Amino acid sequence: MDESLAVQLFANAFRCEPIETEHSYSFPVGSRTPHSVSITKSDLGIVIPSLSEKSTFADLWLTDDKHLEILVREEGYGPSRSLRGDPLVVRDDDNGVTYTVASPSDGYVLFFLHQISQHSDPRLFMRGFPAPMLDRMMQESDSQVSIFEILTRAYLRIKTVNIQCDSKTTVNRMSTLANAFLFQLAFNTDIALVPQREMDGYARAGRISRMRRNRPAEIDPPRRTYNPDLIHHYLLAVSTDNPVVEYLSHYHTLEHFYEAVFHDDLILAVQNQVTTPSFSYRRKKDIRDLIKTVRKSLKVQNDTVTFSEEQALRLTLKKFVELTALVNDLDAYDDSLVPYYKGNKVRFSNGPEVELHDADQDKVLKALAQRIYSTRNALVHSKDGEKAKYTPFADDHELAKELPLLRFIAERTILSNSTMIE
Repeated sequence: MDESLAVQLFANAFRCEPIETEHSYSFPVGSRTPHSVSITKSDLGIVIPSLSEKSTFADLWLTDDKHLEILVREEGYGPSRSLRGDPLVVRDDDNGVTYTVASPSDGYVLFFLHQISQHSDPRLFMRGFPAPMLDRMMQESDSQVSIFEILTRAYLRIKTVNIQCDSKTTVNRMSTLANAFLFQLAFNTDIALVPQREMDGYARAGRISRMRRNRPAEIDPPRRTYNPDLIHHYLLAVSTDNPVVEYLSHYHTLEHFYEAVFHDDLILAVQNQVTTPSFSYRRKKDIRDLIKTVRKSLKVQNDTVTFSEEQALRLTLKKFVELTALVNDLDAYDDSLVPYYKGNKVRFSNGPEVELHDADQDKVLKALAQRIYSTRNALVHSKDGEKAKYTPFADDHELAKELPLLRFIAERTILSNSTMIE
């Protein structure tokens, strides 16, 4: 990264044109109390070379032979379980390692801005700069606030875990140490800092907002009512930052209908068979064929009659989801997703490719049900030795690709089961 690129990244963040002087760059930020945020060329000349000495690991992690800086997202249940204020520093003198949870380093801020600029839709991250927050920061500080502090506190609002080793080591060992520290922190304090490896998680909320009315003042009153159980699953999915919880919550929306749609389909098959002109209840062969039809759909396990969930999922999709509308939703959200599903399996679950534009609807629904169900199984049954196994954090990038697909299917299912307000 060179100086001109760094200056442009700052300008993109503040949405302004940079002003260059002999010794610095400044960035005017509009507000009721106008401010000018600046950085000296000498300071910039220190940060850029330090960043060039780093390499990336897992897309959003920065590392060298003694340091590993990991982007994390904090999850918790309330303000009493939160890391706020001063950095948390834990020193291990025995092994020569320092663990720090704090605002990102200056180099990481610049790196993160660069990652935003390379995203397929950087506008998702370019929210308006909160000028009132800048006003407060300027008023609270006796000296000029660093441009990196402003970006971290008022714009990016991100946090990192920094692993610093006294002697050279491998990135895999530092990653292992980081995981050990995150477990130690969660075990003792109930504070969960979840490592972030990719940008998709940050983009999802912004994409949905662009598709729909994202301002409360623009929302109309409801015209339909919905099943409360489905709404509760949907609200849990929308409220969480955890991709596993989000996926399974949307899946539960579909699962709600499995028994009903499966039994309806079986009843219809039996009715069709017994009402054909050739069927006779006096003929044993006809009765045997009827038994085969029922037995093929049902199975007995431990004296309990069950049915195929994957088949029930396919029937649910067939009953409630119109494929053209689903494709339109996906294209409006991200037009790269439909081609992605066509050309890529879900690696951690072996979920098959799905060609959503295929004219054979039954073929599409079968593949779609297999992709969704195998992914669900990989999330729920991630026991050691399973062929299809989900690994937390490592597989989040792939799982993030599946979330829009299942969300829009769940939404279509909820809407299909709504009633107009009289």
